[in-house]
Amino acid sequence: MNLEQTKRLDPSRLDACDDRSESHKHPSDKALRIILADDHPVVLMGAAMALGDTFSIVAQAHDADELIHHMRCTPCDLLISDYSMPYGQFPDGLVLMGYLKRHFSHVPLIVMTMLRNPALLQALLSHGVNGLFDKRSPLSELKQSVHSVTKGRRYLSPTLAGFLGSQVLPSSSTCTPVASLSEREMEVVRLFVQGLSGRQIAAQLNRSEKTISRQKRTAMDKLGLGHAGGLVEFARVSGLK
Repeated sequence: MNLEQTKRLDPSRLDACDDRSESHKHPSDKALRIILADDHPVVLMGAAMALGDTFSIVAQAHDADELIHHMRCTPCDLLISDYSMPYGQFPDGLVLMGYLKRHFSHVPLIVMTMLRNPALLQALLSHGVNGLFDKRSPLSELKQSVHSVTKGRRYLSPTLAGFLGSQVLPSSSTCTPVASLSEREMEVVRLFVQGLSGRQIAAQLNRSEKTISRQKRTAMDKLGLGHAGGLVEFARVSGLK
C-alpha cells in the first residue's frame, strides 16, 4: 500500500454501483438495516451477534475503503463504525468521520471507540456523529445505542459522557494540556504514534509535510515534551491510540 497515493485518491472510484438513488430507501416492513465497520474481526462478530437477533446486518467492513464502498452500494439505515481503522488507503479517524457525515448525512452514525480524550470526543460530536459507544462497555448495550439514535436522540455511553463532562468542568490539571491541543494537532499525534512518517501523515491529511512537522512540534511544546518518544505515552494515557 502506498499511503502517498491517498492524497490523490478519489473515493468515488472505490466502487462501481448502480441504482444509487434507491440505495437508502428503507422498506417500512423490514428490520432496520445496519452496516458494521471495525478492523478487528472479533469486534465485528460480537457486534453482529449482539444486534443480529433484532436488526439486519447487511454489510461488514474491515477498513475505510470497504466501508465507503458499502455505504455507496449497500442499502442501509444506520452505520456503526470504529474510529481507528488504519489499514486502508482512505484515512480513518476524524477525516473518515467527517467524510461520512458530509456524503451520507442522511444515515445516522454511531462510533465505537476506545477514545478517552474529551477534546476528540467533542470533535466527533461536532462532526455530527449521532452516538458514541465505549468499546469497554458490554456489547449488549450496543442495542440500546441503536434504539436511542433511531429515535432521534444522541447516545453517549456513560463512561464517555463522564469524560466529556471532565472537559466542561476540569477536575485536575492534567486536563489542561490535553484540551489545549487543536483537533488537527491531535490527529497528527494519533497518526504519528501509529508509526506513520511525516510524509505519510501529510498524504493522509492532505497537508504539506512542513505543516505536519509544525503541528507535531506545536503539540509537543504544548504538552511540555522535549522528545517525540513522549508522544507515545501521552497517546496511551489520553486515549488517542
